[in-house]
Amino acid sequence: MDAPPRSSPDAIDPGDNCESLDEIMLTSLEALAESEYSDSPAALLAFLPETDPESRHFVLVELIKLHMTMAMDSGIPRPLDDYYAALPDLISPATTPLDLVMEEIQLQRECGREPEFNAFAQRYPQFADSLAPLLGVCETSMPREQTQPPEPIKSGTSVDDFEIIQLLGKGAFAHVYLARQISMTRLVALKVSRWKKVADANDGESRALSQFDHPNIIRVFDQRFLNEPPLHLLYMQFHPGGTLADVITKVKATHRNQLRGKLLLRSVDENLLASAQVVPDNSVVREWIHDAEWPKLVAWVGIQLAHALQTAHDSGVLHRDVKPANVLLTAEGTPQLADFNVSLAGAAGRAGAACSLGGSVGYMSPEHLRAITANLMAPKEDVRERADLYSLAVLLWELWQGQRPFNCASSASSWSQAVSNQLDARSEELKSPARDNTASQRVLESVLRKSLSFDPALRPSSGSEMAASLRLALYPEAAELFEPNQRSWTAWLMRRSPWWVTIVVILLPNMAAGRFHFLYNMNEIMTPETQQGLVRLSYQINLTFFPIAALLVIVLTRAPVRALRTAYAGHAVDHSDLNATLQLGHLAALISGGCWIFAGVLMPYLLGQRFPGFTTSQSIHLFASSLICGGVAMIYPFFSLGLICAGAYYPKMIRPTMQDPDFDRNAARVISQSESYLLIAALIPLVGAALLIFSESQSRRFMLIAIVAGMIGLLASFIAYRKIVQMWRRLAEVLSASGATVPGDRRGNSAASQSRT
Repeated sequence: MDAPPRSSPDAIDPGDNCESLDEIMLTSLEALAESEYSDSPAALLAFLPETDPESRHFVLVELIKLHMTMAMDSGIPRPLDDYYAALPDLISPATTPLDLVMEEIQLQRECGREPEFNAFAQRYPQFADSLAPLLGVCETSMPREQTQPPEPIKSGTSVDDFEIIQLLGKGAFAHVYLARQISMTRLVALKVSRWKKVADANDGESRALSQFDHPNIIRVFDQRFLNEPPLHLLYMQFHPGGTLADVITKVKATHRNQLRGKLLLRSVDENLLASAQVVPDNSVVREWIHDAEWPKLVAWVGIQLAHALQTAHDSGVLHRDVKPANVLLTAEGTPQLADFNVSLAGAAGRAGAACSLGGSVGYMSPEHLRAITANLMAPKEDVRERADLYSLAVLLWELWQGQRPFNCASSASSWSQAVSNQLDARSEELKSPARDNTASQRVLESVLRKSLSFDPALRPSSGSEMAASLRLALYPEAAELFEPNQRSWTAWLMRRSPWWVTIVVILLPNMAAGRFHFLYNMNEIMTPETQQGLVRLSYQINLTFFPIAALLVIVLTRAPVRALRTAYAGHAVDHSDLNATLQLGHLAALISGGCWIFAGVLMPYLLGQRFPGFTTSQSIHLFASSLICGGVAMIYPFFSLGLICAGAYYPKMIRPTMQDPDFDRNAARVISQSESYLLIAALIPLVGAALLIFSESQSRRFMLIAIVAGMIGLLASFIAYRKIVQMWRRLAEVLSASGATVPGDRRGNSAASQSRT
């Protein structure tokens, strides 16, 4: 729906920023469009705001553009000279911006005249170089249509099948009423605009909205066309909860420490009472909103709207005007998107260019701003889906902080200058938000900063991806895995190469196990004749197996290294690399265990071949001790890398998209493997106990050490197992396809969603 009515151009405090200047300009244009047309250029004085001279000049330029269009529609075109004569103190050829000159050139072409370069160059010498290439190549735009809205309709009046109850809002080109549809006995929001031509039967807004059946897109029921008077009636769901613009007004007047979800409900309830509607009881959604922390609520709103944009984009519909006034709130507080790129069609000049593409400059993406200010020789900008996501990010930042994220210059002499200021602000560093160092706030800031990237390629690739990233803010414990404190061990590990981490994790337990194995067999099993042989054989095996293991580790860690580099670049990680990373602990354990088992078979065989006195009992002890050491060398790398992958590597790799269609299968496999290795950890002290029972007295001390070490390893393995399960459960809160715990949190991990990213 259109924005609520404003009393006059003077009603808005101009402030000291571009956003308020934009509001003043739009208010003045609306007032002129709604007024009875006056042929006199001096009539524009009544619509100028009482503000500083620069702002007045800026607004005057846009008023002249609209007045020139209205004059042409009335059949009496007005050249700029008429405005110079009527308003000599306010505008002259020397103070006329280029876009206003281009507007007159365009109007002359529509009147069938060919503008002469010499005449314009003589009157505007400052623009001679710019006008030279434009004159003669400037294409004629589509004929302008009538821009005035229809006459206001009084309450109680019946129009077609609708009884008007009250005015809800009005814009420059339409009025929106609360009405009762007589035939259906229901309340509807009725948008009334002029029926300009038969082609309106294919009206863009009705076609765009009627095809959607989404909980976060306003539902359009139908449209009707009246011949006398010529009116276009678009009727849709009535939501009496107001808009997000109402909520943001309250955010600006509330201290940051007092922001809670109940603020949104207070805004909704005030609008419900104003419309004589009942506040819902026993609403799960309202209960959650009431107790929600503000960053969580902002993320929740963003998730709903990102899903709505995804649905629209999947149908080939771009919104191009995502702003707080176009987000309606239901009685339960659920946001719904309205006004898909049509509500301002038909305005004049560069403002008209903005309107034909949709949008409000304060929320436009850089490419959208370039599109509405580019001269006719400039290449066409591609304003696509990611521009909608950019506008949504601006909206969410304003809802979160009470202000938009840009440091924008305050003065502008024309529409083009104001838009240029906005574009310059987009390329600069964003404002630092006021926030606490909580996981939810870190996630929210991270997602919004990415969505506000100047380069569209760096933004989320789809609404589903943006919603998946915002979901993290709803689950702080899971968010700690994805956005850890920079001083935490997970953040430290994220900055380390998986190759070095894997080498250390494998090397340390193998060195400890190897030392125990050597001392045990040297002092308790070997005879003086075989001790020297064990020393030589141990060196030979170590010098063979350790380099082989290092080479295998290099091969195993190529995929994790590649995946982390891709994630740090902000790109989606290949699923084969992701799966290889999750199997890193298992494969490292197999390498360690395999080497020990092979050594446990090879060493007794070689010692038996070299020393005939090497007994079968000694061979069994040597093999059994190798099994114990091999078990230790397996469980420690597995559980260590399992913790590192679940707590650091996997969250970092999945962070760019926050989508993994294989998540449930991966989680089940990792947990199942953890249970298997927990069983191996339990067998180690049992094998040690068996050796203790069947060993000779001199080996009991080492076996007791092995049993105690095995029990400690079992306890550590159990703790690590519980921690791994806990981590994967936290990950499941945001990545699993199972049911959500937050109202309206729809999962987006399907293969279809993934294919879109």
